[in-house]
This record gives sequence, C-alpha cells and structure tokens, in this order.
Amino acid sequence: MENSHTLAANGDHEIRLRIWHPDGESTGVIQLLHGLGEHVSRYDRFAAAANARGFVVCAHDHRGHGGHDPTAGYFADKNGWSLVVDDVHIAHEHVREQFPSLPIVLLGHSMGSYVAQSFAMHYGAKLSGLLLSGPMWPRRAKLLPAMLVARLESLRMGARGRSALMNKLGFGDFNKRFEPARTEMDWLSRDEHEVDLYIADPLCGGPYTCGLWIDVLHALFNIGSDNALNRIPADLPILITGGSDDPVGGEGSMTRLTMHYAQTGHQRVTMKLYPEGRHEMLNETNRDEVTSDWLDWIGARFHAGRSSA
Repeated sequence: MENSHTLAANGDHEIRLRIWHPDGESTGVIQLLHGLGEHVSRYDRFAAAANARGFVVCAHDHRGHGGHDPTAGYFADKNGWSLVVDDVHIAHEHVREQFPSLPIVLLGHSMGSYVAQSFAMHYGAKLSGLLLSGPMWPRRAKLLPAMLVARLESLRMGARGRSALMNKLGFGDFNKRFEPARTEMDWLSRDEHEVDLYIADPLCGGPYTCGLWIDVLHALFNIGSDNALNRIPADLPILITGGSDDPVGGEGSMTRLTMHYAQTGHQRVTMKLYPEGRHEMLNETNRDEVTSDWLDWIGARFHAGRSSA
C-alpha cells in the first residue's frame, strides 16, 4: 500500500512525501534521499522489495526535482542546501509521528548521500543507521576552483541560468573510462535498458542551474572535513557502499571516506564495494544482490538498534 502526504516547508515550498507500507506488521522505516537529477518514482522497485521484508519506505522529491517546482534543478534563492536538509527533517518528523515506535535508517544516494550526512551532522541521534550509496570523499582543494567558476557563471547568467561549462565540469569525465560508450550516460549502469529509461525520463538529467551548483559545491566543501564528520554520533552504524567503477565515488574515494570516518572515531562503519559496478547500484545488472545486501544490513539495524554492530 502507498499513500502521499503534502507537508508545508520553509519558503512556501511543499514537500510531497510518498510512503510505501508493507502488507503486514512493520519492523522499521527507511527514509530514502534520491540523487541529483532524478526523482523518487525511480525507487518503486526497491520500495517493493523493502515492503516484502516488512519495512516502511518513505521518500520525497528534493526541491527542483520531480517536476513539482517551476525551476527544475534549482533549490532556492538563498540557503538552498540548508532548506533541502530542513525538508528532510520535516519529512523525518512526520514519519516519526506516523510510526513512533519504529527505528529509522536514512539511505542517501549520490547527492542524497551528501544530504544524508548533512542531516546526520544535525540530527544523527534520531537515526538507527546511515546508508550512503555512491558517495565520495570531497577533495576540498579541487572544489575551490569549481566554486569560483560557479560564482562567475552565476554572475554572468543569473542563479537560475544553466551553464554548459558547469555541466561539463561536473560530469564531463564520467563516461571516459567506458569509451567507446553507447550513450553519454553509460556511467550510470552496465544495464543498457536502465540507462535508456533514465535518458527517456523527462524528469531525469540536467543541465542544472548555477545556483544549484553553488549550493552543492559549498555543501561538499562543508561536509568534507574531519571536523564536520565529528558532528555525526560516533556510535551510529554507517554503511558506505557502491560500485568499484563508479566515476563519482568508486573504490578510491569511498575508501578515503571510510578512512576519515575511522579517524574521527566512527568504529561502526562498514564499506561494501561491488566489483565493476557503476553509479546506480539499485539499477545495475546485479541489483537483486545489492538490494538484498542493503536490506540485510538495514534489517540488522532494526533488530539490534544502536547497541550492537
């Protein structure tokens, strides 16, 4: 069973929250945060698998996503990232009111993994687990030039302008390791059908606004330090997972992220890599394996809570 809720948010924004319910008794809630340039309907298959295990799934489209906002790929005129995180908190509190006795695990994919970490830095004590899909460890020195270019492009085109230069800086190299490539989006998955579905979906893809790039790059800079990670509860179970060939994170960047969590005293961190997997592991050729692994890990959090690994 599925139902929808409309929640009031800051800045006259409405959060459209979807909740997928299992048929029988519920054992826990998965709050899911989608990535850049996609929407929650792409997670129907995962939600069905989670429901079959007795898990409630809830998710909403971020600002500027899902076809609800007048400006696609744009968060807000001011404090866009903070508003995105606030939306997650509003949705989280609503779900907690609906299911007061159930533990909640936060699952964030790609950009959603950065939002999830930002949320955990403020509200981590509310969570029973944090699953980061396709994340990366930001190299702050490399972010600075991109942040400058985003500011200059915003001055030239306006915050709602769409910069081909920023799109190239953000995604230009992702497909290189898969050349000769069939499409520009081969980096998403080895499953050609899933790639074609993404390309054909009018609610997926960019280019994105200069304002969004500024928000995302500054957020990455802000969460990419040990001081920032220290704000996440040290006893929070964390799963860092994705494909080894993911050009966004991949083995090297996810390994660095795992090491930084270990350095900041987060001893309940696990990394799970899938050989030859690309960016969207829930849409990969081995997605059934991935889905089962993730739900096993989440289910262990629901049954064990925060008291054991």
